[in-house]
Amino acid sequence: MLPVLLLLCVVCDGARKWDYEPISMEPHTSDPKKFSIDLRIKRMPRGEFAYDGYLNFAYDVDENTMVEAVAYRSQSGREEEYVLMPWSIEKQPYTKYVEDFYEDVVYSNFGSCTTLPTPEKANPWQRGNYTFKECVVEGKGMPEIAPQGFYKVIFTATGEVDWGIEAVVRITDKHMM
Repeated sequence: MLPVLLLLCVVCDGARKWDYEPISMEPHTSDPKKFSIDLRIKRMPRGEFAYDGYLNFAYDVDENTMVEAVAYRSQSGREEEYVLMPWSIEKQPYTKYVEDFYEDVVYSNFGSCTTLPTPEKANPWQRGNYTFKECVVEGKGMPEIAPQGFYKVIFTATGEVDWGIEAVVRITDKHMM
């Protein structure tokens, strides 16, 4: 359920041609008793970054749950300069999101470092606490090349509980680092 992290890392299965530095991650929830979220950016050795934390679902994700992600880019990182990117996920029912993105993008990047359900068990989504431990996003299933700059992705889930994440990363050419 975290395409926001993947959209920020814009690469594909080929050799990525850029590096990224997480700048910020701001989660929100309309009902912390039904859904709580705590994700943190962790600096790893050799200049890599990882994500630690959890998502705690205490409600049923059903056919009324809608998911979307919107990506923006800014050359300087100034708020007024962000422009919409084509890497967005249009608002859609959770079940379509699972069919179209979960296995190839979400699970392929986070499956080895989380307790997220396997693709076969992602629908229906089970209540529970899903942890992330030192997840280094490789960007599987995403474009190989991304222009340098600051990227902001706003991931939103709506339904019984409205929640989401706004994250910003800085992308640089790999040879520049």
